[in-house]
Amino acid sequence: MSRRGLLIALIVSLALNVFVLGGLAGALLMGVHPPGGPPPGGPPRLAAMGEALSPAHRQAWEQTLKTAVGISRPKLQQARALRRQGWQALAANPADPAAALSSLNQSRLLEAQARGEMDQAVVGFVATLPADERGRLTDKLSRARPPGPGGGGGRPWSGGLPGPDRDGLPLPKG
Repeated sequence: MSRRGLLIALIVSLALNVFVLGGLAGALLMGVHPPGGPPPGGPPRLAAMGEALSPAHRQAWEQTLKTAVGISRPKLQQARALRRQGWQALAANPADPAAALSSLNQSRLLEAQARGEMDQAVVGFVATLPADERGRLTDKLSRARPPGPGGGGGRPWSGGLPGPDRDGLPLPKG
């Protein structure tokens, strides 16, 4: 290869490397995580809040959550199916707004029931803790991000990632 060809190849290679490195750096700065990494942002997971507890109570906390998730999951899966059904009713020709609203309302009711079941399990467990651990855990629970833009509220627990409303929930060890 001629000297000029080598110089061109070197410049193209350098430009390509700078482009790839810039893309990777930009992805990291924007918070894009590789598959299998932690989900970006969002409210803290309930299981992680158990770190404030003693090992014995942490294990009971994780079991409580595991049981509550098992109870809530079918409702959340059904809610997701109803939500899809509602949006599909609008995609039909002709669109059926009444069917869409009915499905979306049913979905919302199921999500509220599942949330109520999770809340009941959490409150029932926290009430049994000694005062010092109860204080530490309720402090963590009260610091969860509020509903609203960027606060994680108004979305299913998983935000589309594996969670209590999807198969593949990374359940607490125990």
